[in-house]
This record gives sequence, C-alpha cells and structure tokens, in this order.
Amino acid sequence: MKRVKPRDVAAIDRALENLGFKDDPEGAGTAARWLSVLEEFQPGKPPPPLDTFDAPGEDEVRLRGLPFHSLCAHHLLPFFGEAEVVYIPAGKLAGLGAVARALRHFARQPQLQERLGAQLADHLHATLGGPVAVRLRARQLCMEMRGAESPGEVETITLRGGASRSLIGA
Repeated sequence: MKRVKPRDVAAIDRALENLGFKDDPEGAGTAARWLSVLEEFQPGKPPPPLDTFDAPGEDEVRLRGLPFHSLCAHHLLPFFGEAEVVYIPAGKLAGLGAVARALRHFARQPQLQERLGAQLADHLHATLGGPVAVRLRARQLCMEMRGAESPGEVETITLRGGASRSLIGA
C-alpha cells in the first residue's frame, strides 16, 4: 500500500478549506484520514486464487449473507449490503472462505454494484466452470445522500455459464 504524501494531504486540505470546512475543530487531520481510506480501495490488484476441491457431485452450493462494502466509482460514497452466490460444481468445489475473500477483493476498489457482481461471477465461473449466479442487495449512499435523497435497496443479479434466474430464485 502506498503512503499518503504530504503534498496530497495539503491539496485535500486546500479543497476542504475552499468548500468552507476551514474552521471545523473536528476537521484537523481529516485530509490524511480520508486519503488513507482511499488507499484501501486501490484498483488493479489481481484477484486471490480460489481454493478448490475435487467434487464428484452436481448439487448446487448456495452461500448467503456474505457482507460487502465498497465505494461508488461515481461519487466515492459507500454502498454496502449482502451477496448470495449459487453455483453448480463442475467437478470442483470452492473453499467457502475463498468466495468471501474474492467478494471482498472486488469490492475493495471504486466500484459499481453491477460490475462487482459481474467480476465475482466471472472469477467464480472461470475457476469452477459450472453455472454461477450472484445476487447483490445493497444500500447506495450516493442515492440516499444525493440525487433522489431516498433510501432503498438495489438488487442486481449476474448469471454465468448457462445459469438461469431460477438458480438464484428470481
């Protein structure tokens, strides 16, 4: 991970000052903290390999309630929710922790919910070979704090490898 540079902190401090946040007593150090948060969301790292195990069966595997959080690529505001992943083994099972690690990896970059589901489904399908379905349900703070200023849950469903919507129950 890169280290926050003083010139970057100074630039953010100037931007905050220009926006009127100059005299907030709680704001000391905000620029450096904000930049260190963004460092945690740097794109471009390769996804972690999935641990797999040989599996003779073809019974579906369903993982529910996998939490994730990310930053909207358009506004750098958080979105967060839960994922459900369903796949039918094509001779391989994924280690259960491996699926959660892959989800976290793809979420830890400025992201769109639709792209997050696609990246996870593509990664799982490329490794496991069989049908894969990924459902993401999330609250988007860019929708809640800006624009519509309305709460709500956004659901996306991504299908790969011939998976049908019935696999995910949609």
